[in-house]
Amino acid sequence: MSFVAKLYQDDRLAERHAVTLDGTLRDAQAEPHDVVIDDLSATGFRTVAIAGVAVGDVITLGIFGIGLRSAAVLRESDGHYGCQFFVPLNASELSFALAGLSPPDPLPLPGTALFPAAGASEPQAGEWSLSARARILTVLAAGTLPWLGLGLAWRLF
Repeated sequence: MSFVAKLYQDDRLAERHAVTLDGTLRDAQAEPHDVVIDDLSATGFRTVAIAGVAVGDVITLGIFGIGLRSAAVLRESDGHYGCQFFVPLNASELSFALAGLSPPDPLPLPGTALFPAAGASEPQAGEWSLSARARILTVLAAGTLPWLGLGLAWRLF
């Protein structure tokens, strides 16, 4: 038989985990605020104080890979707010958050490799680039050829 001593009174509903997660909190007026979550459990989270948020407010928290969760602000202490989710995180959502995964780097826009930034090196072997004249002609051809094709199809039918 084993005994577990409870050293302090804690009315929280789930095990808490120290984390450093970026999130977006929308206050009662739906204004977005970037936040860092420093404590997370299946039933809630803690974050640093945010302007415009007060105890009793209903807020929405967005976490990468998990999505949006509505929560109530339950307490404030030393500049930190404790919030409880209305719908707890399931086991896989909590595991994903605790894995410390971060959002992927944004993908470059198509064609950005063709137009290097100022001060960038010249294309390497195997890369290619278009001159300004070639780019303009490509855009004009791409805009004109479909119309010519439609005109020809109209005459034939």
